[in-house]
Amino acid sequence: MTDTTPRRKLAAILAADVVGFSLKMGENEDRTLKNLKACRSITDESITTHHGRIFTTAGDSVIAEFASPVDAIVAAVEFQKSIMARNAACPEEDQMQFRVGLNLGDVIVEGDNLYGDGVNVAARIESSAEAGGIHMSAKFYEEVRRKLDLSFESLGDQQLKNISEPISTYRVNLEVEGTKTAKSQPSTASASAKKEPSLLAKLFGTPLKKGISASVAVVVLAVGGYWGVQQSSKPSVNPLSIAVLPFTNLTGDPAQSYVADGMTSRVTSDLARIQGAVVTDAGRAMSYKDKTAIVQQVGKELGVRFILQGDVQRSADKILINAKLTDASSNKQLWSESFEGDMSDLFSLQDKVTKRIRASLGPQMVIVAASESENRKTNPQAADLMLRARASSLKGNDAAALEQRIELFKQALKLEPNNLDAMSALASSLALLAPRSLEQELRKSRFNESHALALKVKELDPNNKSIYYGLSIYDRENDDLLGAKQNQEKFLELNPNTREVVIYANILIQYGETTKALEILTRNYKIHSSFPSDSTLFTLGRTHLVLGQTDLAIDYLSKAIKINSKTPATWASLAVAHTIKGETDQAAAAVAEVKKLNPKATSASLNYSFRPLSASVPAYKAWYEKTYMPAYRKAGLTE
Repeated sequence: MTDTTPRRKLAAILAADVVGFSLKMGENEDRTLKNLKACRSITDESITTHHGRIFTTAGDSVIAEFASPVDAIVAAVEFQKSIMARNAACPEEDQMQFRVGLNLGDVIVEGDNLYGDGVNVAARIESSAEAGGIHMSAKFYEEVRRKLDLSFESLGDQQLKNISEPISTYRVNLEVEGTKTAKSQPSTASASAKKEPSLLAKLFGTPLKKGISASVAVVVLAVGGYWGVQQSSKPSVNPLSIAVLPFTNLTGDPAQSYVADGMTSRVTSDLARIQGAVVTDAGRAMSYKDKTAIVQQVGKELGVRFILQGDVQRSADKILINAKLTDASSNKQLWSESFEGDMSDLFSLQDKVTKRIRASLGPQMVIVAASESENRKTNPQAADLMLRARASSLKGNDAAALEQRIELFKQALKLEPNNLDAMSALASSLALLAPRSLEQELRKSRFNESHALALKVKELDPNNKSIYYGLSIYDRENDDLLGAKQNQEKFLELNPNTREVVIYANILIQYGETTKALEILTRNYKIHSSFPSDSTLFTLGRTHLVLGQTDLAIDYLSKAIKINSKTPATWASLAVAHTIKGETDQAAAAVAEVKKLNPKATSASLNYSFRPLSASVPAYKAWYEKTYMPAYRKAGLTE
């Protein structure tokens, strides 16, 4: 049985990754994965042969431990030469080059994983190495310099990203062998040490944003970051809480801002699939748009542990995404990475950002029910329309915003009829808009269109996280309480961290499970206490009304109005609560707000999710008819 008790030891660490892997994946995923498998067979065999143990792999990255620094460097030299020989015999498009970093240091052992500075330094040294190169720390160098027939070159002190003090580093001169003596002079402008700018940097004609690495080698932080590096800290907030701050538009063209906003919306939405994560509402995070963010301050204001920041640069059909994740409690950057490719790879790039975050939170984190649309190529124009629609979602779910999104999703589907992302998003948007349609025929038409689309998506992609919410609204519209309940439960299964629990709570109330509904709403409210949803507070108020707890109902309804005073149904419920208490003046003031917001508001629109259905339990029907509706009429609200 594996010992999971943390302990420390001295270990030689080897970190390696493929140069330009993200770009290669964007060009041809199948070929890249085939070549990676061939190269990994070379690296892994050398590591194993020389008594190493691979304890972490993440995509193209490998981290291994050795008891002996000599074994580690021999393995590295062996597989680098073998890969060079392979490249010489391969077409250019099949060639791969690795960077290697070596370090000797103290590590934390927990189960089969290693964490700590000993690993972090190796990963950072590796990211600074040239293609095909092997770099090492001075500590590692001192252990091997007189024991092998290799030549070394001093690179002097290097300030490595996220390493507090400079690290003295050395390079192995693979092309020169036959001497055990290290060159003592620091390398200055060695041509081999310089990295070529990335293809995207050349394409755009501007360097990558300062402070965000284009390297795909954030190995240790990608796999162990949160649990390994920050293991000793004790956050006062939820340890898996995260906020996605608005991505920055690097083009300088305000007309392109939707690209960054759409990215913000999509990544925020996808993070909700990470089990246990608490994600700040995108609308709340957007308050920091175009502002200089002090990470620790933002973390306190939003009540989150982690902050994701990023920027987007687009040129024609090429797109570059830079992202970095910071632990706000310690102000330590866990990783930064660049993702680049064509617009046709947009969804795949977005998924990579989400998965990188998932990995940095801990290797045990899983993304619930990944959609089959991941890693799928899409029409670039359709992808652009989807970005515009995602950006629109940041404006909220009012009728105008929903209508705008619906039109954009329809345009995307004209270009790509089988785009499941557009199809599911259109179905959900129609389901949200339909109940607000005053014309009965339009209402019915929107519900039917939403239902047909959702069923098609369900058939092709049963794990689509969006469709079940809309299906439950459709079922409720058609008096199918059981169907609505089952679809809500499926939605919550696929979206374990969603804020959208109010429909399910209302369904439970209809079934007479009011106490359970209260528990779900209260738990959701506490989890998102830094930025509670007005709909959650509204439904909490109505739940307390059903329980006969009128004072608590007024308290929660008043809190909902403080967040959003533009919802007539909230004012109507507040009017009912004050009427039950005999507070006629307060009730009249609430009714006046209802009529100001919507002079045509009726019982049908104000109590849409509250009215009993045929399957509702008798006790709830009786309460609604004997308590709620008399107070509703007495308050002067229109039926």
